[in-house]
Amino acid sequence: MREKLVRINSIDEIEQPGILYTPSEDTKKVVIHVHGLNGNFYENRFIDVLAESYTSKGYAFLTFNNRGRDFITELLKGNDYTIIGGSLERFKDCILDIEGIVNWVKEKGYNEIILEGHSYGCNKVLYYYNQKKDKSIKKIVLLAPCDIPSEGKKFLSEKEYKIAKEESTRLVNENKENELIDFSVMANGKIAAGTYYNDFLPGGDNDFIRYADGINGKSDVLNGLDIPILVIFGDVDECVLTQSIDIVKGYLSNNINDCNIQVIKGADHSYNGKYNELGKIVKNNI
Repeated sequence: MREKLVRINSIDEIEQPGILYTPSEDTKKVVIHVHGLNGNFYENRFIDVLAESYTSKGYAFLTFNNRGRDFITELLKGNDYTIIGGSLERFKDCILDIEGIVNWVKEKGYNEIILEGHSYGCNKVLYYYNQKKDKSIKKIVLLAPCDIPSEGKKFLSEKEYKIAKEESTRLVNENKENELIDFSVMANGKIAAGTYYNDFLPGGDNDFIRYADGINGKSDVLNGLDIPILVIFGDVDECVLTQSIDIVKGYLSNNINDCNIQVIKGADHSYNGKYNELGKIVKNNI
């Protein structure tokens, strides 16, 4: 396996550094990994195992920073920089990030793509595919897909949720979307009013994984998927399991036509201590 630092621009010219892992023999197949909220391309230790698993099966593996990297951060844009990060990003802009990466891998000669997301990255890759329906994308891998509004509410008190909802609504109506409000889910305790209002309350562009609707709930986005989907999460995942595991599995099975669900016993949201199990599942199911 070979490793190379790469710098790839989003469609709006934000620099997205990452690592491209390649197998010893040339390949036209690549997995694009999209990290979760406030994450980055190297933080999750399971990345190392995934790189080994994919390259052993003849795939290149590309992990990169998107604009939701960290909480509030400087991102290079040409010879200047812009301030974004997970506390300021807008979910719908994931199209700009992922399309920049997809275009780059195609230019490098890759013509068979697997999109993989972890946590919030799952929502991003599903949204991207639903919008683009790119024929070069052959499969999607979802690592710990979340019901975002339910997850955000789960980790707030009733009072915190009420205040965040009221404050974000007021500021958006006053055209102050970038003003920060308190949001204890973030490590810095702050999130932009527009980000919270549009992307963490029900009804946003990313609100199409809805475990709260129960096993028989319907999702137009998930129902519209026409390629195989591999879903992997742990049975003690504190973020995915906003509902019982049976509801989560039933909801996904009933909404995704070609759905392969794999549950890792004892795995949390970051697969701590279960990296090898994750790697084996990926290797045996792609």
